[in-house]
Amino acid sequence: MGFNVLTDRCFPVVMRSGERRWVDFAGLACGFPGSDEPEAGVGDAADDAADYAVAFDWPRPDLDMACYELCVGVLQLCLDVFNDDRWEELWFSSVGREDLAERIAPFTHAFELLGGGARFLQDREAFEADLKPAALSPVEGLFIDTPGQNGQKKNADVLTHRGRYPALGLPAAAMTLYALQAFAPAGGAGNRTSMRGGGPLSVLVLPVAGEGRAPVSLWHRLLANVTKLAVGDAAAQLHTVLPWLAQTLTSDKGRVIHPDDEGDAHPLQAFFGMPRRLRLVADAQPGICALTGLEGPVVTHFAQRPYGMNYGIWQHPLTPYRQLKETEPPYSVKPKTARFGYRDWVAVAVGEGAGSLSRLPGNISAARQDRVEPLTSYGHDPVLRVGGWAMNNMEAMAYLLAEQPMHLARDRDVAQMLDGLVRSFSEAGSVALSALRDGLRKALFDGQTPDAEKGALGNAQAAFFEATEPQFHRLAAAFLNGGEDESLEARAERQRQNWRRQLEETVLSLFDQFAGVEDVPPERAQPVVEAYATLQRSCRGYGPGGKRFFEALRLPLPVPDKEKGKEKGKGVPKAKSRSGRDE
Repeated sequence: MGFNVLTDRCFPVVMRSGERRWVDFAGLACGFPGSDEPEAGVGDAADDAADYAVAFDWPRPDLDMACYELCVGVLQLCLDVFNDDRWEELWFSSVGREDLAERIAPFTHAFELLGGGARFLQDREAFEADLKPAALSPVEGLFIDTPGQNGQKKNADVLTHRGRYPALGLPAAAMTLYALQAFAPAGGAGNRTSMRGGGPLSVLVLPVAGEGRAPVSLWHRLLANVTKLAVGDAAAQLHTVLPWLAQTLTSDKGRVIHPDDEGDAHPLQAFFGMPRRLRLVADAQPGICALTGLEGPVVTHFAQRPYGMNYGIWQHPLTPYRQLKETEPPYSVKPKTARFGYRDWVAVAVGEGAGSLSRLPGNISAARQDRVEPLTSYGHDPVLRVGGWAMNNMEAMAYLLAEQPMHLARDRDVAQMLDGLVRSFSEAGSVALSALRDGLRKALFDGQTPDAEKGALGNAQAAFFEATEPQFHRLAAAFLNGGEDESLEARAERQRQNWRRQLEETVLSLFDQFAGVEDVPPERAQPVVEAYATLQRSCRGYGPGGKRFFEALRLPLPVPDKEKGKEKGKGVPKAKSRSGRDE
C-alpha cells in the first residue's frame, strides 16, 4: 500500500474554472509568470492551458493552513531562494508541471506515508508492530481539537464529539499528521509541543486580483510566502532537513535541538519539525475517508511514544515572535481567542516600531521591504491571512481564521508614515476603549467591577471593536490612496482627526447604549451624567484622559484657555452632533 505525499494526488484544490479536483504537488505549478495570469474571460476555463489551481479545498481551516505551510516548505527546499533576485526571477518565470516535478525529484523518496522504509513525519522505529490493537489510538486523536482520554471520561467533548473521524484516507491522514507536528500543543508527559509551542499563529501573504482580472494562481500565492533562505548543501544532508530520514533525536535525556545544532538540524527543518514520535496504522481493508469522502485505503489508528524531538529556540518564517527582554529568548505569538483585531494586525503586519523586541514573520518583512511591486501588480492590495488554535494548555478553545488588508505602500516614505499612523490608531483605540470601560464602571458599578457585571463591560468591548474595525482599515486605505496635492504630514493629520471623531462617536454611542441613559432613574442620574461628561471631555483632549488620548493620536492638545474655562464651571463644550464632526 504505497502513497507518496508529493507524487500522488494529495492536494484538494479549486481550479480557476470552479472545478474541484485532487492534484499532486507538481500539479500546483502554474504556467504563467507572476502578475501575468490570463485576463478574466480570456481563453476557455475548461481548457487545461487556461485553467489552474487557485485555492486549497480542505474541509477544515487548520488543514488548509497546514497545507500552505507544507507546500511553502517544499518550495523552500526545491527552489533554493538564496537572495531576493532569485525570488524575483522565479516570480516572473513560467514554472510548469514538468519543471516542478524535476525540481522535487531528488527528495520525493522521503515523502512516502506508509511502508517499511522512512515514513513522512514518522519515527523510524516500527514500534506499532509490537502493540496490541487495544494499545493503539484512534486516528481522530491526531486532530488538535479532539479531547484526550481525560476529557472524554469527563464528557468534556460536547462541542467536539468523539467518533467524528473513525477513518482517514491517505491524503487526509498525511495532512492531519503534518498539522499535529507543526502545531502540536502540550500533550502530557514526554509528548513535546511543536518547535513554535502549542497552537502558534501562522501568517500568510496572499496576492489578490483586481476587478476584471482572473484569480491569482495558487502557485503564486505559495511563492509569495517563500522567503530568502539558502538551502546550501542540505540536499546532501537531507536528514538534517527531514528528520524522519534518520533515527529520532529523542529528548528523554534532556537533549534540545537548535538550528544547525552539531550539524543535526538545518534551519529549513522549521517546516518539517517532528516533536511527536508517531506511527500511522492503516486498515487492512479499504474504506471511506470520514473527512473527504474519498474511497480507498484508510488509516484508522496510530501508535505513539513519548520524548520526541525537543526543539529549542527556532524562528519559523511564517510566525511572528515577541521578546520580553533582550536577555530572554523570543517566543512565538499565539492566538488567545478566535478574534483578530486591528491591534493584533498592527503587531503582525507592521510591528511595534523602533526599540521593540517583537519580530515580524519573514514573509511579512519580505513583502513590505522588497516585494511590494510584484505583490500589488495584480491591481489589488494583498491580504494577510492568519490562522491558529487558541489553546488552554492541552485544550483547543477555538480556531482563529481571519483575512485583513495588508496596506502595502510602494513608496518608502509613504510606508514609513503609514506605519506610524496605524500604530497611533491602535494606541488611541486602546485609550478610548479604556475610557469607555472606566465610564461604564463609574456609571453602573460605582467604579467597581463585580464579577457578575464583567459581562456587560466585555459586551461593550466587543461592540467597540465591531464598530471601529472597518473604520481602521478604511482610514488606513484612505491615507494610502490620498491625493498628491497635500503633504504626507497633512494627509496623516487629516486621518488622525477622522479617527478621533470615529472613536468619539463610537464610545459616546456605546456609553448611551450600555449605561441605559434613557432609562436611568433620577437617583442614579448624577454618576451617569458625570461619567458621560468625563468621557466626552477625554475624547476632545481635556483632562488627564484627554491628554493620554491626544498623545496616542499624536495630535496637539486643545488651547489651554478652553481647558481653564471648563475648570471654572463653563462645562463641557456643547456638541453640535453626537457624531463629533467638526464641533
